[in-house]
Amino acid sequence: MAKINYAQLTEQASKIKAEVSLLDYFFKLEELGELRFDGKKGKEYFFGFHHQKTGSISVKEKDNLWYDHAKGEGGDIIKAVQLFENKTFVEAINRLDKNIDIVADAYHAFYKKNGETEYNVSITKVLDKVQHPALLNYLESRGLELKDIANAGKEVHWTNGKDNFFAIGFENKNGGYAVRSKLYKGNLNGGGISSFTIGANPQSIKMFEGSMDFSSYRNLNPKESFYAIILNSTGNLTKKLSINVNEKSIEKDVSVHLYFDSGVGGRKATEKALELIKLAEDKSFFYTEKGLSDINDFLVQEKQSSISLIKR
Repeated sequence: MAKINYAQLTEQASKIKAEVSLLDYFFKLEELGELRFDGKKGKEYFFGFHHQKTGSISVKEKDNLWYDHAKGEGGDIIKAVQLFENKTFVEAINRLDKNIDIVADAYHAFYKKNGETEYNVSITKVLDKVQHPALLNYLESRGLELKDIANAGKEVHWTNGKDNFFAIGFENKNGGYAVRSKLYKGNLNGGGISSFTIGANPQSIKMFEGSMDFSSYRNLNPKESFYAIILNSTGNLTKKLSINVNEKSIEKDVSVHLYFDSGVGGRKATEKALELIKLAEDKSFFYTEKGLSDINDFLVQEKQSSISLIKR
């Protein structure tokens, strides 16, 4: 049994409590369905269990502390992970130190923190085919064509108060949309993964970090047939999802190909997927070896190189 280095553990704990947002962690618990967000009262954010009429857990963002008024207990983020994930103090620190899927989707948390929840958004129109010139121009700027988002991307219009918005949206498992345009990136009516079956004879399961990477892969490999999973946030790569993907890959007898970003979040997500999914393979080499962030960067660079060659 390895000897515990308490000095190092204490240093890790102090760093975690200072740097990891407790409020974002509670929003993550809400995204996963563990808690319900009841709103902000004064300087405190309240969460509750689904059986409660009124949320009893208050979170003070400034102090990075929580307290359950019903149970009479509370503490910091380490204590929260111990309680909600049934972990020991050491396990909680190791969990938080890796910080793969702790934080809620950034846009989800932003709206909630600012008192303008996504649930106030009203979707007014969804078109199966993207038509708006601004969105077609956006696709072109990313090196993409309409065929690359066929049967997956839609034109979504919504209102927030008196303001009107539109973007390319990919429906997620919760009935909301991950939306993208030149001016906007976020989720409507909740976050979650998106999944699609491309072609008639899927030969693999392919996991992408975002919709533009998924679309870029289709542009580069237009004849491939596969099961696609778009995370829409690395925070959505939960243990439960990984187990489900693992079971599907075994059932279908196909490999799982990973195409996550080359940044810290993407690398950690790749490591996690490789650990939990038996038939997973990291397929990011074709863009990471060139020092590029993702598939879309690779696609744009390829197209720019082709244009340069034509001009010569």
